[in-house]
Amino acid sequence: MVSGRRSAARGYTPAVGTQARVPVANECRQCCSFCDRVVNPAGCVAVGCPYLYLYDDDVSKRRYMGCMNKVFSVEIDVELFREAERTRVGYGGVKLAGEPLPQCQVAVDRAYLGDGEAFDCVNPGFFESPAR
Repeated sequence: MVSGRRSAARGYTPAVGTQARVPVANECRQCCSFCDRVVNPAGCVAVGCPYLYLYDDDVSKRRYMGCMNKVFSVEIDVELFREAERTRVGYGGVKLAGEPLPQCQVAVDRAYLGDGEAFDCVNPGFFESPAR
């Protein structure tokens, strides 16, 4: 093992000065409600977020938008987004994929509402804003 001899001759690298960051879970499955942290893309448009990008697809002739920081990882069809925003409900939120920025409108969305012990929240800390 030539590579083993080389690393022994060089010695160890210095210890890392800070501890690794623990990723924040963006979903909770501890009860039957199934909660997800979501970001509202309409909020990105409203505040004029500089990380929101648009591109035109030459094949489909459609325009899409996305987040350069991958706060959300999906690319949204702009025409469908605008149609949904004209309704009372609006487009809604998309699942958080990365760390939200200070201007991001983040909320928690419960997939299932129900009664009884199975739907009682056992992780109330999940509803607090993730550390930024």
